[in-house]
Amino acid sequence: RCSAFCGSLLPAEAGSRLMLGVALLWSLTSDLDKMGKMAAPTFLVFIAMQRFFMGVPLFAYLMLKSPRSSIRTFVRMLPFLLVLGSVELYSIAAYLKALDHVYVTYAIAAKRSGILLSVLGGAVFFKEKIWDRLPYVLVMLFGMTIIVVSGT
Repeated sequence: RCSAFCGSLLPAEAGSRLMLGVALLWSLTSDLDKMGKMAAPTFLVFIAMQRFFMGVPLFAYLMLKSPRSSIRTFVRMLPFLLVLGSVELYSIAAYLKALDHVYVTYAIAAKRSGILLSVLGGAVFFKEKIWDRLPYVLVMLFGMTIIVVSGT
């Protein structure tokens, strides 16, 4: 019974189903982020611990999977990884600081609205046709506008 009912509710494409899973995980981890940030002695300690617990398992997996090519790729891509890591670290720090001032749900909405930049970036850099995605972008923009205008 559930397969027929649930099958009609879930998107047909595997990528869309995976993104629903990502949204579910983000909703859980955002609350955990706020609790962890409140429990940590300082903000920098929390960020360092978070990066450590995210990076070590990934690094271990890469070393087990293909040690030589992983190291070679890491060294070759190091300048790009440093720039990307700096931007990502700033993004996470800004998000975690936002949790001090707004509700978690508002911070999640603002974080997810970053997809707007991805859509625009795809149009500018990769010449993607965004007209079919534009209604969804406008819905997100409208939702963010409602959140900002309504206040807390």
